[in-house]
Amino acid sequence: MADDSAKITAILRGVKGMRVEDRKHACRGGNSYPKEVREMVIEMMVGGNGIASVKTPVVRRLQEQKKFPSLQTCRRWLRQYVMLGHIKPKRASGNKVATREIEGEALVQLAFYRVIRPDARLYEVRAYLYNRFPTTKPYSDSQIHRAEERLGLSRKASSSTSEDAYLPRNLHKRKMYWEYQYPHGVAGERTDDIIDIDEARFKLESADRSYGKVAREFRCNVRGSYKKGDPGTNLIMAISGDSNNPVSFHRLYSEGGTDLFRFYTFMSELIEFLDNNFPGRSFLFTMDNLNLHKHFIILDLIEEAGHRIVFRAPYWSCDGAIEYVFNTIHTFLEMNDDKMENVTALENRLNLIIGSLDMFRRYFLHVGFLDN
Repeated sequence: MADDSAKITAILRGVKGMRVEDRKHACRGGNSYPKEVREMVIEMMVGGNGIASVKTPVVRRLQEQKKFPSLQTCRRWLRQYVMLGHIKPKRASGNKVATREIEGEALVQLAFYRVIRPDARLYEVRAYLYNRFPTTKPYSDSQIHRAEERLGLSRKASSSTSEDAYLPRNLHKRKMYWEYQYPHGVAGERTDDIIDIDEARFKLESADRSYGKVAREFRCNVRGSYKKGDPGTNLIMAISGDSNNPVSFHRLYSEGGTDLFRFYTFMSELIEFLDNNFPGRSFLFTMDNLNLHKHFIILDLIEEAGHRIVFRAPYWSCDGAIEYVFNTIHTFLEMNDDKMENVTALENRLNLIIGSLDMFRRYFLHVGFLDN
């Protein structure tokens, strides 16, 4: 008996002390990935081919074994690095949710303000509500978001449409584009086979930071070094609506505009890219009605390669999926402009942003293509 009692005492002595649960793997809601892992993944993507660098068979096998961050995590890190310049993890906040909501007169004022200023930024909305109700604690971003959801508001990219778009002939051309079959429109075409092409231009602009006075509801905003406009760096880009293997092809140039020779060169390189990566597959190109797009040498180049082309209705840029991709790129550039001091830096930033955009189908569905 004495020996048994001694054994039990020894066992109990061995199990005493503070015990903690094993740390969960980051992919299962545990702690964030170590700094070394984040830096390794970013180095692979920035030094390689963007998001494609973590789509290799070796990486996929490691992901299946929970030994490598998921593709979604890698994409999020790359966007964070592009926009913020770092890949620091979020601070653990305990997931506390504010219980106070925007109600009563404040909700009414929010609705009126959004009607008058639909393009107002979130900080302007907060400032407006605080100035209307100065005795109330300022509302948080999440509280404003939830209030706008209850009001049925949704975030949309602002745009303007020329009055010429509503001329009878242009309305008819738009009707043909969406409701007629090839060669007059895109009706009945597989969204996977649509490639949208267009050009955009971006510029750098310096600004001296100084003080200023504005109305209380507005922020004293100083323009950064990035601005969309002329002159600067030119981007020609082609994207497809394929949900499995989307096309993303672009070229940048900083000298001159998009002339016939430059666009012909781009189309030749794009067709060669398609032949190498999608052999034997025929695509339907969509573009706006720019004269050089309709030049006979461009049309012959496309048709001789076995592809087709349909032009969008004049002045209806909102029918082009590529326009919304440009808006996304423009937004990313404006969110982080402190490291772009020259055109080369701007082009490097553009390449990183475009490399992180690897799925474009939602843009095609947004403008009206079918999810077929």
